[in-house]
Amino acid sequence: MSRESRQRREARRRAQRRTTRVTPQPSDDVASGLQQSEIIALIDRAVRFAVDAPRSVGPHVAVLNELGAVAESDSYDPAALVVDEALTRVAAAFEHGWQPLDLVHAARRQTSKPAAEWLARVVLIEASSSGAMVCAPQPWRDQLTALSSRHGQDDALLPLHGRATSQQWVAALVALDLLHRIPRLEALVPPPSRWGTNSPPRQASTAAAPAGGDRAKTLAKIRALLAKAESTDFAAEAEAFTAKAQDLMTRHSIDETLLAADAGSSFDVHGRRVLIDQPYALEKATLLHVVADANRVRTIWNSFAAHVTLVGLPTDVEQVDLLFTSTLVQATRAMTQADLSSAPFRRAFLHAFAVRIGERLTTSSEEAVASYGSSLVPVLERQAEAVTEEFERLFPHVLSGSRRSRQLDRRGWDAGTRAADAAVLPAGRLEA
Repeated sequence: MSRESRQRREARRRAQRRTTRVTPQPSDDVASGLQQSEIIALIDRAVRFAVDAPRSVGPHVAVLNELGAVAESDSYDPAALVVDEALTRVAAAFEHGWQPLDLVHAARRQTSKPAAEWLARVVLIEASSSGAMVCAPQPWRDQLTALSSRHGQDDALLPLHGRATSQQWVAALVALDLLHRIPRLEALVPPPSRWGTNSPPRQASTAAAPAGGDRAKTLAKIRALLAKAESTDFAAEAEAFTAKAQDLMTRHSIDETLLAADAGSSFDVHGRRVLIDQPYALEKATLLHVVADANRVRTIWNSFAAHVTLVGLPTDVEQVDLLFTSTLVQATRAMTQADLSSAPFRRAFLHAFAVRIGERLTTSSEEAVASYGSSLVPVLERQAEAVTEEFERLFPHVLSGSRRSRQLDRRGWDAGTRAADAAVLPAGRLEA
């Protein structure tokens, strides 16, 4: 045996001795005598290793598998205990303001792809056991359908009786750690405990609003036109598509607002979360903020969950979401066509693009308001008061402010400003 081989062999022996000292290796007799609280303590220890030292988690999950292999019931199988706790904590998260897509999106930002996928399957199984596809509001069911199409549903979240692999354990433990530390969110829809009750969600009368079917058809047309504007490489064609979309948006928004005002109805204000993807999430959130601000929709950024909450009239919120998507597509296309691709350049590009787009939208909105005369001003003031009231109800402790300024790449800033000037925007936009 060569000297190098002997050294490797001795290193393996030392590693085995260290593992034996720091990791409990229960025999069948010891395992069968452990209390459930002791098993949970071993799970908690494995969670810490899965999160902080995943390369060293192997001996800990081996112990959990040994315990599962000799467990007399699921109550003493670590895999079953982890799954049960995950399902319980997902249900609790839904009671505390989270929605299905919010939770999985936060997992993508805060953990790993396997952990996020595992959590998505937990959400789907929890929905199946709670009857959410029957009882939940339609937007909630739409989110579950979207998750199901991406992740499928597998009842075997974590194989029992000691058969889970190390990779399966790490995904589950990391996801469980996230569920331990997620904060409460503002309730934008009734929580599951209120589904099926006689208490309606908080909203004002919409009796004077256009029929839901007409609204859906109009928004579908707007989406189709904006999609065509985003996909074409010809500026004139994009201009034509977007101008038509703008015409539909403006007429639709004015119809809803003035009909409600004429009927003396209160404004229906609600919130919606827009999930922001990496990279450059903060810069993308800034773009959404300026689009919303120009259209009298309030926003707030949640860095932990990587989403922006929009608060405004339903039509305005819907159309801000559509316009943000359209301008982001244009910004991304212009950014990827630029000569430089460094992170500082792209951050500066997106930041400058957002600032300039905000200026253009604000000017356009002010001109449109002026063209409708002074009779529209009281209506807009009532709308602003209703939006502010709901925003402060949802976020009573939020203070307006800005992040500390930072140096930005000058070339990226100039390129982003030029791209924003060239972006196709609706002319004379009015969102009331």
